[in-house]
Amino acid sequence: MIMAIALSASLITTGLPAHASAKTVSFRGFSIQVPSTWRTKAEGSSLRVITGACSKQATECKGFLLGGPDEVKYGHEGGPYQVGQLYHPSSGVMECVPDKKHTEGEAKLVSSRNVSFGGKPARYNQFTVSCDTGLSYTQRVWYMKSKKVIVVDHWKTPGLPSILRQAIWK
Repeated sequence: MIMAIALSASLITTGLPAHASAKTVSFRGFSIQVPSTWRTKAEGSSLRVITGACSKQATECKGFLLGGPDEVKYGHEGGPYQVGQLYHPSSGVMECVPDKKHTEGEAKLVSSRNVSFGGKPARYNQFTVSCDTGLSYTQRVWYMKSKKVIVVDHWKTPGLPSILRQAIWK
């Protein structure tokens, strides 16, 4: 019973299980604590945090993107990202994230609110994105205009809202 309470408390406060070892990931003036099993991969000026398997069927590995000024500058159809928009850096048709054999269709904004990102204000938007086959996925975006930082998650990464809320800024 005590172990279950400790585990639940750890998940609530950090997004990480009590027994999980953590590591620090730093990007553009902030750092987050993530499970030590997660990997990072530089993608141009952004950083992808890989949280799980890499399916040959999907367009990207399970995880999320930490983006800076370049991703903000070209975050919507080759133009600047704006609050309330889907993160869609291409001006053309994009592949469906979970199955690259198909293309994205309509995107519907289902949630939008102000949140804390390491004690600083950020805007959170959640979209449901349909694909041309009836398949859909969720895109979650945390955007900090003042820091020119964007976090894009296509996999509903468990614990990510808590991890970002507890980020530490230099």
